[in-house]
Amino acid sequence: MSTTFVEFGGATNTRPSFSQWIKRARLPFAAWSRRRRWVVAVLIAAVVFGLGAHGWVVADLGGVEASRTALEAATQHLADARRALAQLPTLRRQVAATPGARLSASWTSADDVRIVSELAAQNNVSLLSVEPGAASGSGAEGLRPIRLTAHTDFVHLMAFLRGLSDLPVLIVPVDVMVNRDAASLAVRATLHVFSALRPVPSTATADAFADDSLDSDDEEDIVFFDPFSLPQILASGEQQPDASQLRLVGLLHDRTRGLALLDTPDGATTVVSGQQLGIERVTRLDALSITLANGGATRTLALTEAP
Repeated sequence: MSTTFVEFGGATNTRPSFSQWIKRARLPFAAWSRRRRWVVAVLIAAVVFGLGAHGWVVADLGGVEASRTALEAATQHLADARRALAQLPTLRRQVAATPGARLSASWTSADDVRIVSELAAQNNVSLLSVEPGAASGSGAEGLRPIRLTAHTDFVHLMAFLRGLSDLPVLIVPVDVMVNRDAASLAVRATLHVFSALRPVPSTATADAFADDSLDSDDEEDIVFFDPFSLPQILASGEQQPDASQLRLVGLLHDRTRGLALLDTPDGATTVVSGQQLGIERVTRLDALSITLANGGATRTLALTEAP
């Protein structure tokens, strides 16, 4: 059935009405024609295929996106490798021009002791003992420890530690203990020597910091104060003014006990381990020094020669 519309030109319009489209849509499946069944099946298949293809792309089940990311990363690594390869001749010339870059192939612990001793002599650090340890590791991680004891002051100690970066091999202080005695500082330190590595010169480090600074207004001067000077000690309130005037002048020591002779502002006195001396207590006494403790603060008086 169809509805015929007559327009002004006398022609007829055979298009079905809206009610007829609704009536056709409500037909049961058994009444559908073969053509209609094929059209609906094709539409359903197209919709299912489109949804499946979209889900496949979104979930990247084929690994296309992962492959693209891996390709971009590989391309970036290749570009970095080519850039490093292009810089290699320049780096070789810089290393060859660096002082101390060419080391003996048979660099030993004796060389470690030599350069540390020379650096100490240049900075007025009096070495009492230098003990090389057993090497460990290999290649760039290979190290040899050096244990040393010395007497110096704070300024020369800082100069010695700063001078480690100018040596031909990388030397890192890992354990430094500083105690104040009557006339100087008693230093015990452990240094790790990496003979396969070269330190960055202090001048290059300073230039790098200068390049990274924003402007002169943001720069701050770094000032080191001597924490072992008498004004600093008095300001901290850890010791009394007369505590720094003690001087160790004699020691008697055997396997069981020891006796120390001290020169104090009130005259000479003898002390033993565990004895209270003013606000301090003698906690340790050996053949070369005694250790005094005041709460959490400790200091060492070393045996000095009489003037």
